[in-house]
Amino acid sequence: MGMHIGGQDLSVYNSAIYGLEWNKTTDVYTRLKAAEGKTQASFNDYLPWLGMRRCNLSDAGEITAYYGDPAYKDDGSNGQVMVIIPKFYYRVEVTASGYRWYVSPIAVPGFKVHPAFIRDGVIREKIFVGAYEASAYDVTAPATEVNTITVTAEATADGNVTVKLDGNNTFAIAVLNGDTADQVAAKLRAAIYNGYQQSWIPSGSGADCILTCSKSGLKTTATFSGGATGVTATVAKTVAGAGGYMLNDPAGRDNTAGTGDKLASVADVKPISGWNTPLTIANARTLAHNRGAGWEIMDFLTASAIQLLHLIEYASFNSQNNIGSGVTAVTDDGATNMAVYTGQTKTLGNLSGAATGQTHYQTGQAANSVSYRGIENFWGNIWKFIDGINVKANRNPWIADHDFASDTFAHPYVDSGLTLCATDGWVTDIAIDSDNDYQFLPSAVGGSSSTKLCDYYYQAAGNKIALLGSYWIDGANVGAWDWNLDNGSGSSARYIGACLCIVEGIIHLNGSCRLSRPAP
Repeated sequence: MGMHIGGQDLSVYNSAIYGLEWNKTTDVYTRLKAAEGKTQASFNDYLPWLGMRRCNLSDAGEITAYYGDPAYKDDGSNGQVMVIIPKFYYRVEVTASGYRWYVSPIAVPGFKVHPAFIRDGVIREKIFVGAYEASAYDVTAPATEVNTITVTAEATADGNVTVKLDGNNTFAIAVLNGDTADQVAAKLRAAIYNGYQQSWIPSGSGADCILTCSKSGLKTTATFSGGATGVTATVAKTVAGAGGYMLNDPAGRDNTAGTGDKLASVADVKPISGWNTPLTIANARTLAHNRGAGWEIMDFLTASAIQLLHLIEYASFNSQNNIGSGVTAVTDDGATNMAVYTGQTKTLGNLSGAATGQTHYQTGQAANSVSYRGIENFWGNIWKFIDGINVKANRNPWIADHDFASDTFAHPYVDSGLTLCATDGWVTDIAIDSDNDYQFLPSAVGGSSSTKLCDYYYQAAGNKIALLGSYWIDGANVGAWDWNLDNGSGSSARYIGACLCIVEGIIHLNGSCRLSRPAP
């Protein structure tokens, strides 16, 4: 059957309309229009999905390279690592049994520009989302750091001594009664060399174990404990240079507006959190602003756009089944930021998928990051603050498309008029009306990890902020629609991070517009 809107036959647009119907009663999905009969892989050839690609972006918002270019870098040396989402149009129809969602890369009568691309009344052409979970760049931190552990007393009993590097990786080294200071130091050097290959390089002789970090950025000083062995040691730190990406979410991050540190999206670092330095949503917002004009953390409209694209592409809400569970089954230590390093999906490039064979650095459990079209860990590993949504007491979301601020229920925030579900649980339905048809906030629960929206919902009374995607311990609760509306604006925790984002207009590469099929 052809689509008609206002009496107009839209069959001429059929080849550029991709749709999905969900019968919420039977939990059955049906592909519509140009998506009919297609598989997920087919969407590699269709806009807007085809246009989702990793790139390097300067602080001024200029694309410096695309994934696959010789100049492209994942380490931040050629700009932040971002994923382009091109503007698209959408339509939602509410039926007696569920919903029909449509997406098109072109203007179609009866369709609207997705609100993620309308900011303060201006239509934008692209959104750039962090390819990797947010970390931090320290503007004053030492670029080179050396920790020298000098053993000062021999072992008087068998047992283990422990060394912790950068507040993150702990080594237990066996010593024997009678081991001299020199022998203990030699065991430290050997154990750390064999057990840690991220960045610390051991050297030295005699009673010294010298640990030189090959990565820049602020570090947490190494610590030493002799336990019950009788071994004692001193730790001295020397530093040189300035600036760098923070490797392990250390203490000492500067959240000062304007002059402080910057939010980042690069590979091979631990995601930022409130573990050693407070990270509220306001702090994350400030760190993003410190990168330059237009930089923000991911906002509600952007997250909703990604959710819609994922849903239509996979014809399923079950993101963990669609792509992978993500980093969601790691035993928590109750004390540290246990998120794995960014960058496991570097070689996937613009494709969706999951890393394989990755284990957690502390527990040894499987910990494979996922990527949706270049966006790593949209779910799992660490919760992400989502800006641009303030939930007013009780469970009434207010939405803004610019000038984000917490605990604000006035312009530019707009009352959605929606009242969300007042019970935690597996989501079965969404709150929707004609003004709020683009989003997937819960209106009802009672499902499971494999039915309906397949993800869990957390809520509480009072004014709240939004978190998305859950973290390393939450198992089957986790997914692309896993909303947490249970935290106030002052929340800061070792399991809450962020994602960098910037909305821009038409972007040119070195002065000329570049349009081509992205590298896979």
